[in-house]
Amino acid sequence: MADNNLANQTSSAEMVQSNQDLLTQILLHFPVKSLLKSRCVSKRWLSLISDPQFAAKISHLNVNLGPSGLYFYGSPFGFLNFDTNHNMLKIEIFSSENKAWTDSGGPFEAPHYTDFEHGVFCNGAIHWLSPTDVSLYFDVETESLKTMAMPRTQTGGPSGYWSSQRFPYFGQCAGCLHLIEVDSISKPRFHILEMKPDHSHWCDKYRVNLNNVASEFPEIARRYMDEFPTLALNNVEEIEVQYYAYSILSVVIGEKDEDVEVVMVIPGKIISHNPRLNTSKLLSSWRANNVYDCMQYKWYNVFHYVESLATL
Repeated sequence: MADNNLANQTSSAEMVQSNQDLLTQILLHFPVKSLLKSRCVSKRWLSLISDPQFAAKISHLNVNLGPSGLYFYGSPFGFLNFDTNHNMLKIEIFSSENKAWTDSGGPFEAPHYTDFEHGVFCNGAIHWLSPTDVSLYFDVETESLKTMAMPRTQTGGPSGYWSSQRFPYFGQCAGCLHLIEVDSISKPRFHILEMKPDHSHWCDKYRVNLNNVASEFPEIARRYMDEFPTLALNNVEEIEVQYYAYSILSVVIGEKDEDVEVVMVIPGKIISHNPRLNTSKLLSSWRANNVYDCMQYKWYNVFHYVESLATL
């Protein structure tokens, strides 16, 4: 019986080795670190894994599955150049092939105070928010500038205003564009909105209850007496939670519907929270100098890190 099993295993291995397509499909499901080690198996494996087309397939597969980490960068970087002339803007695209900038379309007028510094690339388009009811996105393939609606307020009226306090996060993951809306730092909840693929409207995808986060990490729920104890003596109201100290770093989506993590910085810690399962976990910690360090109401330059065989 042992000899038969060994013969079957040998036959299966030979079949895989002789079938290029089957071998490729199997290797595509290897972790990137394992693939790098597997290049030593044989010259054939080295040639296949080193093939740029194979590396492109790995990169595409890993992007669809979501990021394998987050990358922090100190300054924004982009490939679009904006020429301003009497409130009119012009988009130029840089070609890596001929090392030159070319105009894309004619001059246009953007909605007032459109935030071009925090563009989000998702599904072949770059998206920007504005304080009006309409924002912009640029389809890179067709080189066309289009509009998308901003979410309505909780009362159903027009958005009316935009700020990093109301929308502390704007990003993408696994091909989905996300926007987080916060009513107030004193309310124990916020909404994660997701843009429809046709850019028609935002839908309320997830809701985060910060009281559930505070059950695992109580330092997120703050009282003014914690920072100013002498001002809160004998004041019963100061014993209650007045605000929540946090900033959003990223929204990470996995393969399954319940695989969603909201990465936040709170006093002295970076944590992740799953709004589907109402679970939280610690990712990193340090000694916080000031509770307000995590309440700066700004978009952090955090980028999804995806394992890849592609060379830079």
